Amino acid sequence: MNRRNLTGVVVLAAILLSILYIWQPWTPGEPSLKLGLDLQGGLRVVLQADQENPAREDMDAARSVIENRVNEFGVAEPLIQTAGNDRIVVELPGLSSDQQDRALDLIGQQAVLEFRLVRPQSNDTPSQLLTSEDLEPTLFTGEIVRSARADFSPPGSGVVGPIVMFEIERESAADFGDFTSGNVNRRMAIVLDGNIITAPTLQGRISDSGQITGIESLDEATDISLVLRSGALPIDLHVEEIRQIGPTLGRDSVDAGLMAGGIGAVAVIVVILAYYGPLFGGVLTVGIMLAMLFVFGILAGLGAALTLPGLAGLVLTLGAAVDGNVISFERIKEELQGKSLRLAMKGGFGHSLSAIIDANVTTLLAAAALYQYTTGPVRGFATILAIGIVSALFVNLVVVPFLLDVLTLRIKRPRLAKGFYSRGLRFIRRAPMILGLSALLVVGAVAALSIRGLSLSTDFTGGTSILLRVADGATVADVRAVLDGPELSDVSASGASIVEVIDPTIEGNLISVRANVEGSAEVSEALADTLAASLDAQVLSADFVGPAVGEDLRLGAVYAVVVALALILLYVSWRFWPSWIVAVGAILAVLHDVALVLGGLQLAGAEFSIPVLAALLFVVGYSLNDSIIIADRIRENLRRVRDRSYEEIVDLSVNQTLSRTIMTSGTTLLPVLALLFFGGSVLRDFSLALLIGIGVGTYSSIFIVAPIVVWFKTRNRQPRRVQSTA
Repeated sequence: MNRRNLTGVVVLAAILLSILYIWQPWTPGEPSLKLGLDLQGGLRVVLQADQENPAREDMDAARSVIENRVNEFGVAEPLIQTAGNDRIVVELPGLSSDQQDRALDLIGQQAVLEFRLVRPQSNDTPSQLLTSEDLEPTLFTGEIVRSARADFSPPGSGVVGPIVMFEIERESAADFGDFTSGNVNRRMAIVLDGNIITAPTLQGRISDSGQITGIESLDEATDISLVLRSGALPIDLHVEEIRQIGPTLGRDSVDAGLMAGGIGAVAVIVVILAYYGPLFGGVLTVGIMLAMLFVFGILAGLGAALTLPGLAGLVLTLGAAVDGNVISFERIKEELQGKSLRLAMKGGFGHSLSAIIDANVTTLLAAAALYQYTTGPVRGFATILAIGIVSALFVNLVVVPFLLDVLTLRIKRPRLAKGFYSRGLRFIRRAPMILGLSALLVVGAVAALSIRGLSLSTDFTGGTSILLRVADGATVADVRAVLDGPELSDVSASGASIVEVIDPTIEGNLISVRANVEGSAEVSEALADTLAASLDAQVLSADFVGPAVGEDLRLGAVYAVVVALALILLYVSWRFWPSWIVAVGAILAVLHDVALVLGGLQLAGAEFSIPVLAALLFVVGYSLNDSIIIADRIRENLRRVRDRSYEEIVDLSVNQTLSRTIMTSGTTLLPVLALLFFGGSVLRDFSLALLIGIGVGTYSSIFIVAPIVVWFKTRNRQPRRVQSTA
């Protein structure tokens, strides 16, 4: 089998596997692609504390334990908040009925693990007949357990069925070892939430690890190990309410977003076909479609959920898929001077390889850091971004070259439009004035943010949660119109979460509103009364809910960005050594872009929410990608061009990549513009952040990275002046 046929088999296998995972005939009746709460809705569970007025520290700790359990259970993108003084609200996106039952059991389970000796007079009683009266007082609890995992008992162990393997904390190992060695041949019961799971006989000293047997199924073993890893709840909770909820974005916003996405996709395809012609434009269009197919196939295979932050990752994926091929196609155009098309294709794909890899590796490093240090929607963004970049690389480096190679064998006169080129534009000469303007803008943005700060959404601040019984025919759009009306000047509908609720225990049409209004219970009730009066509705409840993004996620996001920038600095310095200043310039450009995006959002009165945070992370990846492409061409020209100054080589490189920059920016902007104009008010801030980020990211790669490199190089090459002393 030759190389072309082997590549065809690989491409065909990737397509078939993606289709198979999206279809998933082995799970009929269940959707293969999961959607998050914002796009699909799900299940809302309200947990009530059994004790009155529990301490705030206990409520926050319980929220953290539940969040860990839900995340480990595999529920993608849950929302977990405290409500009032004694309740926790858990929202879970689309689960099957079996998954819902398991999730409910896990959420409310106290998970108090106890190790207790069986009294001598009950030594012959079977484990299933033992009661608490048959046990001695508790000697050790689950606090000594460091980790736990579900497994099957190994052959020859004398135990049949699933087991839970657990490891003991180092500081407790000696005490637990002394206890078990001193009670050899006695039975020790393992008790979980008052239920005796098993009561094996101690055969010897146990100091570092042990196992729990007597478990009926692997699912039960998995759930036990999960609650042991997450720890016990500090307070007793019970399930107070269970309700079905609609998409947190609102069905009207989801529909508007789908329409905007379709418009943007059609616009991108039209531009690509018009610019590159039927052959190259058609192949690129097929490549983009296949990249999306691979992304959705991998998402379905992993069971990951697609959310609004994930859509930011998909937009970046779309940009990467277009960008890699645009880089190659523009190089093919250059190679066509004096070469046949097939030779030009070979040279173009070969010379563009390093630029494509460098640009995408930096984005993967950022995604890896985000995945490692964050949870929830930010980790979801990182997951989809990494999947998208890998899919785009496969399309850029394998699929598109293969398709063009096959098609140009049969098409005798393939055409590649010349497009446009810039020559002689002196970017570096104008850089000092533009850099000065950039510096003023950054200082102004930082000053505005320092004085006025960002307008944070309920994701970060918490707010008022209201449940209304509305009249027949009232919709989410009606509630949104009231929030934007003159009666509620302090509330913005774009930052509010408005969802339809289905509760079989409550008659009528229910709508839940979560708005960014902080204060006392009187403030919440006043907002609820105003809404009810405007909508002719009835207030069923009004409470203050805590932030959806806890301090741990905020701190993790900061760690992730710092680690990502450090990794990128090291990688780019290594790749461009000794021109390590390229890495410094790329990082400075990222910081410049983030500052201007935040300043622009503050000036526009936008709210900083989780989707906007994802858009900001998109800006980081996009800015790095653009900077690396120009830096890579500078590196190449330094090896090839010998008769020009360093400044002229940089200007030449920017001119050579300008068509690629404009083409990539334009095709990435099209879906964002469609989202801005047709996506509705809820998606306005998200699309605005993307729009500003693409603009400043394109600008900074030309007018910040390149001038910094030139300034550093020319400064180091200036001869030192030696002063003589009399």
